[in-house]
Amino acid sequence: MELRQLRYFLGIVEQGSLSRAAEFLHVAQPALSLHLKRLEEELGCQLVQRSSRGIIPTEFGHRLAQRANILLQDLAGLHDEVRGIAAVPAGSATVGIPTSLGSILTVPLVTAIRERFPQVRLRVAEGLSGHMQEWLLVGSVDLAVVFGGSPISGLIAQAVIREPLAFVAPRDDVIAAGRATMDLGDALDLPLILPGRPHALREEVEFAARKLRRPPNVIVEVDALDQIKSLVAMRAGYSILSSRFAHQGPIASELAILPLSDPAIERTISLAHAQNRPMSIAARAVYSTMLELFSDFRPEAVQSSPSAARAHRSRR
Repeated sequence: MELRQLRYFLGIVEQGSLSRAAEFLHVAQPALSLHLKRLEEELGCQLVQRSSRGIIPTEFGHRLAQRANILLQDLAGLHDEVRGIAAVPAGSATVGIPTSLGSILTVPLVTAIRERFPQVRLRVAEGLSGHMQEWLLVGSVDLAVVFGGSPISGLIAQAVIREPLAFVAPRDDVIAAGRATMDLGDALDLPLILPGRPHALREEVEFAARKLRRPPNVIVEVDALDQIKSLVAMRAGYSILSSRFAHQGPIASELAILPLSDPAIERTISLAHAQNRPMSIAARAVYSTMLELFSDFRPEAVQSSPSAARAHRSRR
């Protein structure tokens, strides 16, 4: 087994298809497929499954991806030590950011890293919030923004912000008219457009719905949140979204956005990394920068809890 094979396999798992992995790794797709076949033959087990949604790692593939990433990270750490870059962070770091936060986080993060740590090669992977935990566990990213306040097995998560969810209706809709808030129970009975599982927002809504013993009336599942807002504006249904995200963009003027009540739903945003894999020097630099960015968000953009970032800065 060669290190090159492990790098290729991690690329396949991360990209989710041979064609995207071939483009990302700058390797011909037939050669990449051959490397995967030889690796499976050498290990004597099936590492991935092919489906209409792309390539999905099997249980053996998950285990190999985790161990291979640890090995490659250790080699990268050794390389960092030999180069003596502890004082000046250098090397690569990959961070996962949910698409709903990308519009307010990605550009400031890239700008800050380029200004402060020009030797850090940053890669930002935006995707569905439900994929962030999986990417962390298989080692596709060094750190990621995740939703939810409960402890996550295998991850170390630092809560940085709490934000409310809101009921979203078409502008001038008769149901929203004259209301200052929307009862969650009433909202759950309406025809809702929500992301599919395992999207974190869907999980938050269903968790709250179970407490009321009233399952949400989901008529359409759409993972792209911008499209959900467009569909609501077109009067195709209603939704429950992050209040912050619902108010973003020009389409917000076509929506009625009401705070949820009885009960309200408030979710936690955390910055997480894998428990069994130490962060590289470059990843730690990105981590500290992200904590500062979260602490500096405007109150109208996100509703902050006492941030760990200030405590972090005081310890530096």
